[in-house]
Amino acid sequence: MGQDKLILTAEEGSSLSSGSLRLYALPYGCVDLYNYDPLNKRAAVGIMVANEYRRQGYALAMLHQLQELAASYHLHTLYADIASINTASIALFSKAGYTQCGHFKEWLEYDSHFIDNIRMQKIIS
Repeated sequence: MGQDKLILTAEEGSSLSSGSLRLYALPYGCVDLYNYDPLNKRAAVGIMVANEYRRQGYALAMLHQLQELAASYHLHTLYADIASINTASIALFSKAGYTQCGHFKEWLEYDSHFIDNIRMQKIIS
């Protein structure tokens, strides 16, 4: 899957200045910047890829394009909070150059019990 074939688009009128920005890569999925902190020049990243397009390179391409957009907003750091059992997401963000910077014990409730949360970050400028 070539990055050049993927185009991220936002809804008309949406902007990161509102605190979050959802970008669509139709029909593949979407990626979000949220918890935007302009003072510290950072934002959190969330990603969703439709089932039929998983494990084909679309998520990695979306993260790369999101990073370019984040740099144009002069962000310094992107980060993601990932459930410790979500090994596919941990591997994805690792492949995109994110490193683990935090481990929160019993942070997320899942299936009537608590699981750990992994925080990963990438410094982009």
